[in-house]
Amino acid sequence: MLMNKKTIWVNEQNQADTYAEFVGEFQTISNKKVIMNIACDGHFAVYLNDELVFFGADADYPWYKMYDKKDISRFCTANNKIKIIVWYIGVDSQTYVKDDAGVFFEIVQDQTILLESNKNILSRIHKNYRNGYCKTITNQLGLSFYYDNSIENQEAYQPSVERNIIPRLYLRKTGPIYLGSRTRCKVSETEYGYLIDMGEEEVGFLDLEFESPKEQEILIAYGEHLVDGCVLQHIDERDFSVEFRAKQGDNRYLNPFRRLAGRYLQVTCEYPLQLGFIGLRRTDKRVIMQKRFFPDKELQQIYDTSVNTLKKCMHEHYEDCPWREQAMYTLDSRNQMLCGYYAFKGHQYQRENLLFVAQGQRKDGLLSLCFPAGLDVPIPFFSLVYLIQISEYVQHTEDYKVLKQLKPVVDRIMNAFKSSIDETGLIPNFPYPYWNFYEWSEASNNGQDTMRQPNEPYEKQYDLILNCMYILACNTYKSLYEVDLLNEEMLATIHHTFYNEKKRLYKLSTNGEHYSQLGNSFAILVGFGGKELAERIIHDKSLIQVTLSMNTFYYDALLKVEPSYKTFIVNDMRKKYGNMLKQGATTFWETEKGWEDFGGAGSLCHGWSAIPVYYLSILDL
Repeated sequence: MLMNKKTIWVNEQNQADTYAEFVGEFQTISNKKVIMNIACDGHFAVYLNDELVFFGADADYPWYKMYDKKDISRFCTANNKIKIIVWYIGVDSQTYVKDDAGVFFEIVQDQTILLESNKNILSRIHKNYRNGYCKTITNQLGLSFYYDNSIENQEAYQPSVERNIIPRLYLRKTGPIYLGSRTRCKVSETEYGYLIDMGEEEVGFLDLEFESPKEQEILIAYGEHLVDGCVLQHIDERDFSVEFRAKQGDNRYLNPFRRLAGRYLQVTCEYPLQLGFIGLRRTDKRVIMQKRFFPDKELQQIYDTSVNTLKKCMHEHYEDCPWREQAMYTLDSRNQMLCGYYAFKGHQYQRENLLFVAQGQRKDGLLSLCFPAGLDVPIPFFSLVYLIQISEYVQHTEDYKVLKQLKPVVDRIMNAFKSSIDETGLIPNFPYPYWNFYEWSEASNNGQDTMRQPNEPYEKQYDLILNCMYILACNTYKSLYEVDLLNEEMLATIHHTFYNEKKRLYKLSTNGEHYSQLGNSFAILVGFGGKELAERIIHDKSLIQVTLSMNTFYYDALLKVEPSYKTFIVNDMRKKYGNMLKQGATTFWETEKGWEDFGGAGSLCHGWSAIPVYYLSILDL
């Protein structure tokens, strides 16, 4: 019904990292469905008659507020007690944009509101959580938590404070995340406490059940790999840990707010515990699988592991990796969407993610780095990838209505790039605050851009990949909207600027002499070169090698030259992905270096690396 749309909170403050609980009672009036609608800034967990029935994450914008909807009928009796716990984060990250603290909800049956958010709802600060803790796990992921199970909250409930009217709420059509089973766990005693091995990459909520002989502090670090038998809690400024204060005796706790991911939990405690369970409770996005079978066992394992990687990186929206970031990017989600058309049935999830990305358009016309992103270092190249996402969605679904919905967004993106073309006829790299990233390899990651300051001198250069991607985006725009935006002279300028006659290759930029598989793959995709260039890309060992995230452009360039390259592509996947499997991978890695990349912070489960699903599905093996 969404009649009231008024948020409430425990007070008028917006203190970061605050947990609040709200309680109420309601009676059902018939046997018809009981529906709950809820929205908040942060994360919520709903307990009905002492049972966790509903939880969710913010994953929206202050200007595009989303609500979650759930049929709670089967949890209801004639008389019901409800408790809602809300975690107000209040600190911007690459997965969250802060707004005012508050929660809106309504419980509806047969067009009658049984209970709603207003000043009559009683509330209080949740004292078991350390409010104002504000310990960051990573800048991308956001905050950790501290839970004190040794205290009982004796603070009296008070009437809630009515705060804001939400002008409009949008239903989150991607659907809820489901609470699944407990992970399997192999427990080893260590000098510091316990090491929990879940056997494979897992994603879920921390679930604890144990007895403690005394009240004590417990630190739980989590990770995807071990170094010298230990989880790396600290990697540079990152801190992969949560804290729990156990009371003497029986302790039972499930955190329904912060998803953790990895294979290992490292439990540090002073006094030994009598363990019932320490692990994760799986949090799943339900999907309907499209089964595919291959006579080749290695290809079957590569395919199945790719699908598992996809599933681990799907929650409120697509995620790059569940361990370190849980952030949605256009480049990552493009790969995930493309694979999803073949791995899963249905297209609603892809559609809703496309529409959600549109809400992250900046005033300059480009898209933000992530969706949502309170900390934003936009990558121009990724904005152009969005057109590819839209085009592939329409090709696989024939949902042409989305084109009209997204045309204003797409037009602003294309106008931003067209207006950036300078007197040379090319698009130069973008100044502060942009990040001219293409892939995680030499001369293409441009990580120094993220350290730039507003007053630093701007050093102009021209990049092959950005200009080629603009050509591809213009071609895509023409196929979608039947309007030609491309100045044909730009193609000639790209060739003249970047082609090295002696090497018979295209260099990456006007700054230096770097040549890569990816850059030359883009050259083929926009119409330069043919079989000779394709062979040089494959066999020239001096080229900077393409990374897992960009294999799509590499493989597509080869297939554009000659369909017979499918044999090479399959063997290339055997080599790259088979090597990960031989090292025990249960999901595919961010890069081929695994955890050792990025100073020990390489992800071992990364959605963009699942692309074997797509190629093993289309290559008619």
